[in-house]
Amino acid sequence: MSYVEILTGHDLTQEQWDNEIFTEYIGQLWWKRLMGTGINNIIQVKEDLVKKDGDAITIGLRGRLQGGIVVGNATGIGNEGTFSYYGQRITIDNVRVLAKITDIPMSQKRVGFDILKDAREEIQIKATERLDDEVTTELSVVTTGKVRGRYLYGAVDSNWSGTHATDLTNIDNTADQLTTNIIRICKRKATIPVNADGTKMRPMKVQNGKNYEEWFVYVAHPYCTRDMFDTDAAWKNAQLNIPPLSNSNSPIFSGSSFKGAYDGVLIYEYDRIQLATSTIQYAHNFLLGAQAAAVVWGQRAKFGEEESDLGHAVSYEIHEIRGVKKLYFTRTNQMDQGIVHSFVAAVAD
Repeated sequence: MSYVEILTGHDLTQEQWDNEIFTEYIGQLWWKRLMGTGINNIIQVKEDLVKKDGDAITIGLRGRLQGGIVVGNATGIGNEGTFSYYGQRITIDNVRVLAKITDIPMSQKRVGFDILKDAREEIQIKATERLDDEVTTELSVVTTGKVRGRYLYGAVDSNWSGTHATDLTNIDNTADQLTTNIIRICKRKATIPVNADGTKMRPMKVQNGKNYEEWFVYVAHPYCTRDMFDTDAAWKNAQLNIPPLSNSNSPIFSGSSFKGAYDGVLIYEYDRIQLATSTIQYAHNFLLGAQAAAVVWGQRAKFGEEESDLGHAVSYEIHEIRGVKKLYFTRTNQMDQGIVHSFVAAVAD
């Protein structure tokens, strides 16, 4: 069979973005509050491929300067420090969410609402959930970037053996429920990089007037925050549940998911955090810093529709081209850039 196809790179290919759909859709994302285009955001957004050809983009990561400190009359030449750049390639592909409504005249007669409007809203909700889940799934990857300094199983670092399945069996529902102390250990792993190739995690920076505040973020399943609220005496101090007042107008510090701050860490509750079962049911929570993951768009979300059967049926879609990837680099060992993985008890009610 012969056919004619206009490919992406063809001169006649048009680029028309439906910005309203894209804005509404992105605005509903749970992860949106932690997304931004800068290197100090937890989820870094790249849209370079929206206006450029290509199906992949490489994000550069810079390692910290090693050495290079000279004092007194010591010679500088020959004692220079060094740092390395690392690149991570993120590919993009089609992501489509579709729905079809048939026998529209009779379907509309049988209900008291606009069935077509409702269908358009539903695929937008589904597209939102899909991207949220993709980000959560990528942050949960344990097959790359794994070092002891980025992992905490239960409440103590000694639960680490290096074998993921074995370490999960150490989690129980007595000693390993979420506490403020677990969050503090995760923060120390981020800022005092023992067993993490000497590399600290950078906190997220939030603008407050002309200044910036630095925060890490801990995202936990509701079963975990339940345990901390119910049993942790430190958390029960009423002041810990009051949102930071210095920047209370920021969306970072608002919403039902935001539970408060503790020791420089913003705590969020998210019901789509992954649950699994080993000895007991556990949650894969995260302490997050800057550049934990990236979302790369090659085409923003576009709304499309196609009628058939003389208008008696219609198909709707939201179509975008994107890729999602957690960020990691290799100096001595492959290591996650901005995640401390925290596995804690999450037994259902």
